[in-house]
Amino acid sequence: MADQQPAPSRSSCSTQIVLENLSAEHYTAVQLSMSKMLSTPLAGETFAQIVDGLPTRDVYLDYYNSYRPDFEENLVPSQSAMDAVESYRKKFDIGCLQVDTNVAQAYQNASRGSKEFNLRLMEILAILCHEVAVSLYNTYDGGLRKPDSAEVYRQMPKPILTLKIPLPPDWQQYPHEKADIVIYWAEYRLFGGVVLFDRGETGLAVENYMSFLFLDQPQDSFTLSETSKCMRFKAEKSAPRIDPWDAMAYLHIYRDRYERKVPDQKPWRCVVRVEDEDEYRQAFLDMNERTKRMRAQKEE
Repeated sequence: MADQQPAPSRSSCSTQIVLENLSAEHYTAVQLSMSKMLSTPLAGETFAQIVDGLPTRDVYLDYYNSYRPDFEENLVPSQSAMDAVESYRKKFDIGCLQVDTNVAQAYQNASRGSKEFNLRLMEILAILCHEVAVSLYNTYDGGLRKPDSAEVYRQMPKPILTLKIPLPPDWQQYPHEKADIVIYWAEYRLFGGVVLFDRGETGLAVENYMSFLFLDQPQDSFTLSETSKCMRFKAEKSAPRIDPWDAMAYLHIYRDRYERKVPDQKPWRCVVRVEDEDEYRQAFLDMNERTKRMRAQKEE
């Protein structure tokens, strides 16, 4: 296993600082949380699939309802990939890793146990997990067992109709280019989604723009316990979804500005969830209230 550590995070134009320059209290919180996250079975399996360059069958079916012959027998990551991830984890030295100076300073300024502290800690953990995945992807050149795309296409059943397949996203907008596309998938697996924040007008804030439940832990704590198996989040039932265009165009909800290219005009959606739009949600509540009153009158 190569002794390669995660590459410096995010933009090469930003000023970076090594994590060991944090105060002892803040550094220990990052070190403990990151160490425990890397030790979880979910992290091991996720990173091993990156080393393999091949998702397991069940993971693939979580995202695509289609048959892939090269994935059908791939029930678990290869032992070589699992061994590579374990070797990487044992050699992992968080102290020499770098993050953006503004990110580190904002975390350093937050008081331990405060909402700001928890959100800033989550920001750093997301960045570090992203960089670990990038490092593994690049170290193994996209995977030990990455499929031959031409051979996969040849084996797949040919459709009756020829459909126009949309082009893949413009990966050149990302600092790590193609690797970032894979790594956002890994982040989704580890955290339950790509970690975003309300950045505010300055672009530097970290406000929680929805209510989320932190699985396995109290909601105000991001430090994994000894019994935690993962660090995934899920939105509360009452949390509305925010349109991606709205998020980037004027709500300032993102982690990094380069994440998505925002069209000049908001794309039209043919399906809208009632709970996502205030006016629709209120109309639905009013309708339910009227129905209750009508039933009550009939019963009288």
